[in-house]
Amino acid sequence: MNKFILASFAVALLLVGCAGERQGLVCEEIEYRLNTMSYSPDQRAYMENELNTCRAEEAKKKNESGQSKSSIYERYANTETSPQVDSSKVEIPVSTLLKDSSDEKTTSIYDRYKSVNADSSAGVQQ
Repeated sequence: MNKFILASFAVALLLVGCAGERQGLVCEEIEYRLNTMSYSPDQRAYMENELNTCRAEEAKKKNESGQSKSSIYERYANTETSPQVDSSKVEIPVSTLLKDSSDEKTTSIYDRYKSVNADSSAGVQQ
């Protein structure tokens, strides 16, 4: 059972790693058909568009697989150069937090507890 899981995992990694190369084969087939078969002008324009789209996808997949092969140090260096905003240091006023999306003021749980406690103690004293 473990050998089967390991083998299927290896096959999946192989297929993912070869995505750019598989795309290249598809593009070559489209180019072959474009060069050898006779098409009407509108069919030829469509096939040329398909070939251009295929080449763009091939370049994208090769670029993605190339980025995943970069070392952890290179990926960390890329995150250091990108601007990041620390949202934990942004102060939001309490009045803003106590409002809902309709801009109506809401009561906190503590205030509701105090009002319920005050109502129950007033009812007991009567």
